[in-house]
Amino acid sequence: METLPELLQPILSAPTPNALVSLQGALLVAGQQGQAVEQSLRLAGEFHAYLSELQSKLSAKEFNELASRLDIGAVGVVAMQTIVTGGGEKFWERLLLGALGETLMVAASRQYIRAWDVETSLVHSRAAWVLTEALWQTSAEMQPNLAPDRRLQVIHQLLAPAYSSDVPAPDKAALLGRIFQILLLAHVARLLPIPE
Repeated sequence: METLPELLQPILSAPTPNALVSLQGALLVAGQQGQAVEQSLRLAGEFHAYLSELQSKLSAKEFNELASRLDIGAVGVVAMQTIVTGGGEKFWERLLLGALGETLMVAASRQYIRAWDVETSLVHSRAAWVLTEALWQTSAEMQPNLAPDRRLQVIHQLLAPAYSSDVPAPDKAALLGRIFQILLLAHVARLLPIPE
């Protein structure tokens, strides 16, 4: 069976529901218990549901476009290294700002993708709802001293485009998919051996 880092690669480079199914299987058979496993399984499940819903509403070409927008590439490697090698006091803010900056860069470079039907806005709203809670829980664990109102403010700022009617659906998918990827990476990284 592939290792967790090997299973994360396709999720970071071209996420599909099948890649998440493989990760789920590895997390289940690894025999580890605890909050990191539970959170990883829950996030993988929600990301799977989000991608599956989008895939059902898109043609194969459009879904491949979405997958390419979610390609973290080198940024995924840097993010994984940051997560695995340490957190620090500003870890949470660096993680969110890095995710937002990368998402905006990808969105700006891919403006030619056409907007999706209004029907997909419900898929994005549901994902944003799920991600609000997941971001809150992750932030509370990683930065427990962050004031709750500041925590909520940062989360709302990050997810604001997902709720805006002015933001095209492909950009919403890029933002939400990127946040799923980063959160999943953050939780699965806690299951990896600590480098010496």
